Amino acid sequence: MPPLTTGAPPAAVHAIHATADSHHRKASQHAKPAKSKSPRLHPRRSTSVAKKAVRAGSAYLVRPGDNLTTIALRHRVSLTALIKANGISNPDRVLSGSVLRIPHRVAATRTSHKPTSHKSTSHKTTSHKTTSRKTTPKKSHRATQHRTVSRAAERAARRAAATRAALAKRSIPSRTQTKALIERTARRYGVNPHLALGISWQESGWNQRVVSPANAVGVMQVLPQSGEWASSMVGHELDLLDAHDNITAGVVILRYLTGNAKDLDQAIGGYYQGLAGVQQHGPYPETKHYVRNVRALMDRL
Repeated sequence: MPPLTTGAPPAAVHAIHATADSHHRKASQHAKPAKSKSPRLHPRRSTSVAKKAVRAGSAYLVRPGDNLTTIALRHRVSLTALIKANGISNPDRVLSGSVLRIPHRVAATRTSHKPTSHKSTSHKTTSHKTTSRKTTPKKSHRATQHRTVSRAAERAARRAAATRAALAKRSIPSRTQTKALIERTARRYGVNPHLALGISWQESGWNQRVVSPANAVGVMQVLPQSGEWASSMVGHELDLLDAHDNITAGVVILRYLTGNAKDLDQAIGGYYQGLAGVQQHGPYPETKHYVRNVRALMDRL
């Protein structure tokens, strides 16, 4: 059996691909959520404009296919606030299985105004120049936020498109050939073939050309950073665009999970949510669904 390194996985990996992050980062990706205090709010100033503050809100488990842009849009928060709240240094890399803090907006508050008597009210007509409205800071912020989100979405789309284009130039095995390759690779690394078959079918339907919006690649839906970690375990560089190497990456990640999880369900959940995430927070509802699906597939395949 090919030797595997015993070093700890990177801080962020394919949910395990999150802790390690997994496809489902897809396997832990699957990194430990950073503890941090709620953002400090600036003192309110006396103004008639409603102010909205941002506070640390609910936790969100990054799922395969997610990216910061879609997460920000889904929760109606700015991409900048999401990045700042989680101390993300590289917005282009989000690991499946990791847990993000979603900043929520608190209810708007208004400063009280002293009533003005009718006597003090001026009835002078104001010139058109003085009444013309200028762009407010709020509108300017929204415009900036929209541009930031759009640029991030474009970058994510370009990366995934480039991967798909590269795969289109590669020859890939048929599903029958892919199944046989998964079984051989699993036995080679001491992984239950039914587990590898179930995970891979759940991830891609044994289709090497599948690429997620987050740029998870191939049969085992491995992220590039997860592929680097898997390469370190097998002792040579793996090409995720190659079906054999892609399956090898996913299988050695499964080997790590089954060797470090308390039971099979936790190992399966670790491929989706990240082993560290499952161990520290328990499986999330979507992780439990993922485990049930893979278990059912293992019995059928």
